[in-house]
Formats: sequence, structure tokens, C-alpha cells
Amino acid sequence: MNRPLRVTVVTTAGILGGAELWLLALLDATGRLDVDAVMLGKGPLGEQFSRRGIPWVTCPTGRTGAAIAASAVTVARRLRADPPDVVLANGIKAACVCGPAAWLTGMRCVWVKHDYSHPRLMRLLAALIDDCVATAEGLAVASRHPRAVLVPFPAPEGTALSREAARQELARRGARLNGHDEPLLLTVSRLVANKGVDDAIQALAKPGGERWRLAVVGGETPTEPGAQSRLSQLATDLGVSDRVDFTGWIQDAWRIIPGADAAAVLTKPTPAEPYPEGFGAVALEAMRSGVPVITTPGPVADRVAEPGAAPAGVAVPAGDPAQVGLALRRLADRDTRAAMGAEGHRLTASHPGPAECAARLVQILSEAARLPGAGLTGKAPVSVVTTVLNEAGVIDRLLGLLMPQLTEDGDEFVVVDGGSTDDTADRVEAWAAKDARIRLLRLPGSGIAAGRNAGVKAARNSLIACTDAGCYPDPDWLDRLRAAAAEPVPAALITGVYRVDGQGAQARAMSAVGYPVPEEARHPGPWTRVHCRLFGRGFDPTMPTGRSMAFTRAAWQDAGGFPEHLRAAEDVLFGRAVAGAGHRAVLASCAEVRWEQRPTLRRTAAMYFRYGEGGGQSATPRLWGRDTARACAYAVALAAVLTGPRARSAAATAFAAYLSLPLTRAVRRHHWTALPLVPFAAVVRDLAKAAGAGRGLIEWRRAEGAATDATDGGDPR
Repeated sequence: MNRPLRVTVVTTAGILGGAELWLLALLDATGRLDVDAVMLGKGPLGEQFSRRGIPWVTCPTGRTGAAIAASAVTVARRLRADPPDVVLANGIKAACVCGPAAWLTGMRCVWVKHDYSHPRLMRLLAALIDDCVATAEGLAVASRHPRAVLVPFPAPEGTALSREAARQELARRGARLNGHDEPLLLTVSRLVANKGVDDAIQALAKPGGERWRLAVVGGETPTEPGAQSRLSQLATDLGVSDRVDFTGWIQDAWRIIPGADAAAVLTKPTPAEPYPEGFGAVALEAMRSGVPVITTPGPVADRVAEPGAAPAGVAVPAGDPAQVGLALRRLADRDTRAAMGAEGHRLTASHPGPAECAARLVQILSEAARLPGAGLTGKAPVSVVTTVLNEAGVIDRLLGLLMPQLTEDGDEFVVVDGGSTDDTADRVEAWAAKDARIRLLRLPGSGIAAGRNAGVKAARNSLIACTDAGCYPDPDWLDRLRAAAAEPVPAALITGVYRVDGQGAQARAMSAVGYPVPEEARHPGPWTRVHCRLFGRGFDPTMPTGRSMAFTRAAWQDAGGFPEHLRAAEDVLFGRAVAGAGHRAVLASCAEVRWEQRPTLRRTAAMYFRYGEGGGQSATPRLWGRDTARACAYAVALAAVLTGPRARSAAATAFAAYLSLPLTRAVRRHHWTALPLVPFAAVVRDLAKAAGAGRGLIEWRRAEGAATDATDGGDPR
């Protein structure tokens, strides 16, 4: 249970820019990840991975579509050879490589969006990639991903140097500081054109910049070789070379920011980088240190000058050194700098640090992998609730499997008997006499939903888990649910999974047709994704089953409990109500129970009829609509068979596509005798559910009509 989450990180390049520093800061702050890395370009990032014991390889990738496609093939081969739990694509280029590679190999993928580049790709990436992390609020919207979550650049953890010590360190790195009070402007960035370092240099030759000195912290990148020489020549040409110093890249550069009197974040569009960046880490670090920021329009300026608040710096037009010079003139006043610095510190005082940001990222990764709680050990007490009716043949086995899992103080098992006529209740009472953690509630005549509601009301804990008497929970089933509830921001509904088998070819064919398998949740192949989207029958966290689930008491209350007017599908409708009440649901693919398909065809058809009936009674289009659609599809197929050879071929092709995933399941399980029965099982299941849905809809309409008549006092008008 405590195994860390296995993550393959794919980075856009091997440079050490803001995106890479964000990643390293979060990896350093968590122990829940087991990481290996693929870099799409050479650079110093590999050394940083090695220092952390992270295995890495380089896959040099050009900027053309063909180069990206070739790298996608290479990454896909690597993922197939050694599958991780989830892939993390750090940047837009990494997402373009990882999106197709992960989709084709059945890997779950999370994309980290750091900037606003390539907006035309957003819809495609959102369709290919499971989840998205945005490092600034505006990027979440720009990603066009329905599940984009903010994980910002973290505030530095630790103490920055004092002004005196920071200036000494800068001097040691080559900054020629002529006096303690000489105003110093600082840029911290890669030496690339869109960072606007040239504008900072030119500002020193403009009115307002005459007294200032500039320290340029950062190094060149392979994309723009010779950048430092060009910038040095620019300073010489402007006659300010004696006031411009290049220090190179400095590890943990945020520690020396207090030595500056202002920090410049002058990002601007260029032909190579025409898009704005996300919120700059340097601005955050400067504001945290009480240093005012000069910045160009964009997310940084929005943060520096929030509406209704005093400014924490000065906003200037992009690519306008004269305005930078005027900003420097304004910041030459010590009191102005102090006021802006104090406001910047106030604005960033509550900004999350590395541990909090890392916890957010790990939770997103684990939930994307369908493994919430990976690397955690939950300690919260749980109340397990089960309803029974004439379960004498299986109740002892369920109790024997569950009692060793009640390991925390306060754990309990609440069994609600709906009026068994066999010795089910007596068997439970015999267990309860030996173990006080077991409680029996006798509620003759209660259905499954009413029994669950009664059990939840009687439960002592706020975290409730449910399973059924005919199920066999895995030994770590409850631990998996408990760990998922231990996430920093736990979901209100944790949907577990089930594995269905059966004795005999017919039961196994029904199992392959009617139910997904946990592996499809963790590593869905391309056709599995498409098939489940078209035809359903995939695990959905908002559509749980009472066989394997956990939820909070607050979510149960907000959902109005389990709907007691339903004879079936009450668990699915409950999950939809929890989500409709604004609560979050996650899928825990390792919280697994097993159960067996009904042994006879008649009992199996009756079970599916009840499922369909419950969907119809719920009046929920998503439940009864798909059953009705399948019935209509059979009618159309029958008409096609009677029409002609082309129509018959089309119907046969569609039916083969429909059966492809169930047949694949049977093959993977080596259930060879079940293969020829899969088409028959599909027809029986679908028509039984459709008939049940029709009856349920009729009952719902009758109930609605009776309620209307009662409201109108029986007046037929």
C-alpha cells in the first residue's frame, strides 16, 4: 500500500528554466513519487536529475511535426517496455510527444502547462491527455482542458540572504558593486530574446537609468548560442558596459534577490516566442523578499498591481526601454521602494510553499493514475456498512475477510438485515458476541437503499465504506479506500472497483459482456477508451456500485442518502447526486472486490432486468437512455438484416465493433469456451435491461401521475 507512485517525467528540454525549476522544487518536496525522466533536449537538467538519483535519458527532438512524431514513437516504446503508473508531460512540447504516446500505449498522462504558447493545439491536447496542471490561473482556462487544476510555482522554502550577504555573493560572482547604496537592478532568466534582458540594458542609457547598475543572472541556452556576447556588445555600444555585469547561472538565485533594489521581468513577444508566459517565478521571489518588480503586461503585472491594492512594482509596455528607465527613476526613491516591497511581501505571504504544491501535484498524478492514496497510509476510522437478506451461505466468508482489515481504533462493521428467513442474522450475532466491532441492525422489510441509509445513520464514523454480502474484498481493500481518504484534499466519494467471474462458459461470457476490469481503468488502450465512450461499461467515479465504495457522511447528507424508492441502481443514482451536490469523486482502481456472475441464465437475465428497472425508475436519462438506445439499435439491426446485403454487412460490422471489447476480455482471461457465447450474452443482457428500463419508466410515470393527482386533490381537471 505504501509503494510510491511510479512516474515517467518527459521534459520539453534539458535547460534550467522556470518550468524545470518548478518541477525540481516539487520533486524535492515529496517522497511519494518514484521518478524516471526523458529529456527532449540536452542540457544541465540531466545533472540535476542525477544529483537526485533520478534515472534519465535524452531523446533529442526538433521542432517539426515529423521530429515530434518520431519522438512520440520512441517514448511509446519506452512506456510499453516499462509501464509507469502515470506520465507527466512538463511543457507544451512534451505534451505533444506524450499525448499520442500515452494514448496509444494505454498510459494515463498529466500535462503541465507553463505558458500560453500554441493555442491551436489546446483542443487536441485536451482530448488526448487525461488531466492538466496549470502553473497560473489564466493558464487553466487557456488549456481548454475540462479538468485543469492550478499548481503554482512554489514560494521558496528557507531564508534568503540578508541584503549585505546577498550583495557580497553577487560581488563574488562578478558584480562590480561600487557601494552599499548603489541602486541595483536584477534580472534572473535564461539569456533568450523574449526575456527582455536587452531592454534592461538599454534602460540604463535612458533618462532615469543613469545611476543604476544591472546584474544579469542566468546562462545561455542551445537555442540562442552567443547571447551573452551579443548583450555585452549592446552594453558596450550604449556606453553602459561598466554598469552591466553577467554572473552566470546561480543555484537558488532567489536567495540573492534581497541584494537588489528592483527586479526586472521584461518578457516580450518575439518571432520565435510570440506568446506570453505564465506567472513568473522571479516576480514571486522578489515580492516575497520585499523587492519591487518592473514588469511587462501579463499575468505578472496582474499580480504586481492587483485591483484595489497598492502596487508592488511598476508595469511598463513590452519592448520599451524608455519606460523601463522612467520606472527606474521612480524607484530611485528609497521610500517608494520600501512601500512597494512591503506590499509585495503582503501579497505573497500566503502563497503556498514547495510541500503544499508538491502535495497538490502528487494528488493530481495519483488520481489520474486511478491510484489515489498511493504512498500514503490512512489512519481515519471507517464504518463499513453491508445490507443482507438470506445470505447465510456467504456472510461468514465476508466477515472473515473484512474483520482483519478493521485495524484502526474506532473501526466498525455495521450489518443491516432486511428480514432474512434463514440464519443470516443469527450468524452475524454469533460473530458480534465475540467481536464488539460488529453491530447488527434488524430492519425487516427494508430494501437495499433503506438498509444502507439506516446503517449510515447508525455508523459512528464520518468515513463510510460499503460492500455487499456476495463480494470478496481483497485483503487491502479497506486500506486502499482509507489511503485515498488521506489525500490532502480528499474526495467525498471514493469509487472502488470489482472483478467479476463465474463458473461455466455462459457465466463467463456474461461477465465479459457486462463488466469492465480494473486494468482497463489503469491502462486503457485506444479502443478501450473509444469503446467505453461509445457504449459505456467503463468505470466512472460518479457512478459507483455498492459492492466497493466509500464516502463521507457530509456527502451522504448533501445527496439526500440512497434513494429508497428504487429497487436497483440506487448506488449509481447516489453517486450522481453526490457529484450534483458539488462534491468530488475519484476512482480507486486498487480498492477491489470480487464476485461471481449468477450461475443460471434465468437468474442472470432477472438481475439485469432489475438493473434496467432501477434505471427507469430513477428517470435519469443517462441510465435508461443507454438501455433504450441499445434496444433501438437491435431493432435497426434486425431491419437491416431484412433489407439487403449492404445493410446486413453494415449491421454485422457495427455488431462486431460492439462485441470487440468483450471478446478481448475473454481472450485475455483465456476463457476460450466463453468466446462463442459472447454475442448471445450481449443480446440477453441488453434486451433484459431494456425491458426493465421500459417497465421502470412506466412505474415512474404512474408514480408521477399519482403524485400530481394527490397534489390536485384528485380533481381530474
